[in-house]
Amino acid sequence: MARVEERVAEESRVRLPDLVGVGVLTAAFPPEVVDLVVERWDAREQRSRLLPARLVVYYVIACVLFMDSAYVEVWNRLLSGLSWAGRYRTRREVGMQPTAAALTKARGRLGPEVLEGVLETSFGGSVVGPEQAPWGYFHGLRKVAVDGFCLNVARTPENVAAFGSPSNGQGPVGYPQVRVVALAETGTRCLRGVALGGLGEGEQPLARTLWPLLGSTDVVVGDRNFLSYEDLGAIAATGAHAVFRVKAGVDLPVLRRLADGSWISRIADPVAARRLRRRKVPAAEIPGIEVRVIEYTVETEPDQHGEYEVSELFCLVTTLLDERAYPLGDFPDLYRDRWRIETAIGEVETRLRGGADVVLRSRKPDLVRQEVYGLLCLYQAIRHLIVAGAEQAGLDPDRISFTRARDAVARHVSDDAAFSPRTTG
Repeated sequence: MARVEERVAEESRVRLPDLVGVGVLTAAFPPEVVDLVVERWDAREQRSRLLPARLVVYYVIACVLFMDSAYVEVWNRLLSGLSWAGRYRTRREVGMQPTAAALTKARGRLGPEVLEGVLETSFGGSVVGPEQAPWGYFHGLRKVAVDGFCLNVARTPENVAAFGSPSNGQGPVGYPQVRVVALAETGTRCLRGVALGGLGEGEQPLARTLWPLLGSTDVVVGDRNFLSYEDLGAIAATGAHAVFRVKAGVDLPVLRRLADGSWISRIADPVAARRLRRRKVPAAEIPGIEVRVIEYTVETEPDQHGEYEVSELFCLVTTLLDERAYPLGDFPDLYRDRWRIETAIGEVETRLRGGADVVLRSRKPDLVRQEVYGLLCLYQAIRHLIVAGAEQAGLDPDRISFTRARDAVARHVSDDAAFSPRTTG
């Protein structure tokens, strides 16, 4: 039987990253795709290393999957399922057991851009049409939602300076936080785009970097924080449509009433509005983006006494103006689907990170960004696994448990790749 040293002697031809299958993670992010991103960002190692760039990408994702484990323990988990490297002594004998310092340096060499680029390769959108997946579409338009959340990061001077901390009347409190704004399909809950920033950056500016990812087959749904003249204009420029809730106090003059009870109004151009209002020009004559206004309330099911509760008034504006093509009664369900992105955020914060109060482990801003992209890569890989399974079974992806899929990924994260040193000649 060949000795261990002989089985890995041909690393010049069969390199370590080729031997690590990383289980189902490679289904979402194949090795050849990762290599292309590494080359694009010129992150390829200059000499043969124990920790080449491709392997470090998978290692960063595995660090999120095993967030409670130390750096070296994550490495052990990553390789422990490989038939040739399952034993710690074996890895030590062939020089494949790095220290925590070496792993940190390898992450630093990689930087955040490669993980961002790897994540971006998965943003293509669902290829299944409305006939096969009606739950993902609104009258032929793919349903997309936008929302934001914040993640606690380690309290270091560099992180505080880069991201900022929450504050009250006495000054900064708690941990520094990185802000994330995401686009996600509500049918599959797969990410369509993400933007990262500091706590001082608002959700709207970050969302504006994502609107170009939309297309003419999309309708994006968002809460009141995302409604503005600038945002509607940017979305319309892509050919996509929007449905946003309205803040109190937004001026929505009735330009034309429609037969279904909704009406045509406009979101005013703020520059023109300031000028014309000083001249006492009527609100209906101020230029802006034409929208349709939809108001409704929601009633609970009657109890045993026949009593029920009525919700607050919901007011939506949409660029879907045709009341026959897009009936008023369908919009409450469409807006309710926006909460699916809230569920997706909960999966990131709770089922992957371990809770909203958990602090990311990285202590430098670039490594924080890298870790966040690794977290989102893991989420996306699990979602792709769920969607593939749902499509094969003809099910709505909501029928498949995210937690069970996550556990399956963890069990198989170190499965053997298609070949190993035992089978190379």
